[in-house]
Amino acid sequence: MTTRLRFGFALMFVALLWASAAFGWSFAVCGDSRDDKNGILPRILAAVRESDMEFLLHTGDLERPGGKKSWEAFKAKTAGFPKPLHIAIGNHELYKSSREEFARFFGLQKTSYAFTYKDVRFLIVDNAGGNFADNTLEWLDKELGAHPKRKNGIARFVVAMHFPPQTDNIFPHGTRNGYRDQSMKLLKILSRHKVDLVLCSHEHMHLVDDWNGIKVIVSGGAGAPLVPFQKYGFYRIDVTDGGIREKFLPIKPAQ
Repeated sequence: MTTRLRFGFALMFVALLWASAAFGWSFAVCGDSRDDKNGILPRILAAVRESDMEFLLHTGDLERPGGKKSWEAFKAKTAGFPKPLHIAIGNHELYKSSREEFARFFGLQKTSYAFTYKDVRFLIVDNAGGNFADNTLEWLDKELGAHPKRKNGIARFVVAMHFPPQTDNIFPHGTRNGYRDQSMKLLKILSRHKVDLVLCSHEHMHLVDDWNGIKVIVSGGAGAPLVPFQKYGFYRIDVTDGGIREKFLPIKPAQ
């Protein structure tokens, strides 16, 4: 092999490494697929299936009205989806049912749980009751502390839930008294552990907010009725060495 050829292979190898680091990997997030009369969720599933996005995270309100029959309908809709599907519990999941039944049906140990995918630690928070219970916040704080960044390959934290926290720009409906104070407690935990991203839905709209340096994405357009001037769709989340980027991908209703 000539020196020039070796040099060419070396350049190609460096370019591949750079591309891998620069583009990283991606996943999808959506929420609020209940009352899907326009075939939005199946189209989201198809879009994710046919893409390089590696899994779908659904942030709750799967099917109306909740309970086993509704969950069976959701499982039937998603049965052919070949990639991992992670779910958070929403307020509609508590109608006619309980947290314990939800966790048992979907094979979860608890409705707040965590998992690691590649270099990201994901923490799914149960705030389906419209509040952040003290024991839930304690669990989150402890879980983040047990898997600190730059150890065991963890580079980033993503926290997902159904209700958005109350920020200067987001005022979620249907929350309990004291939700703002609870949200401030949450913010302190997220800031202390340098959480990169919060994903949520519940508001039937799409919004990206900067909450004291923490990105909050509301993605509530997976089929439920939208607020005015909003489009159905979901977000593609790209995880790179340079940070986390989002892109909204609209979905047209079935004709």
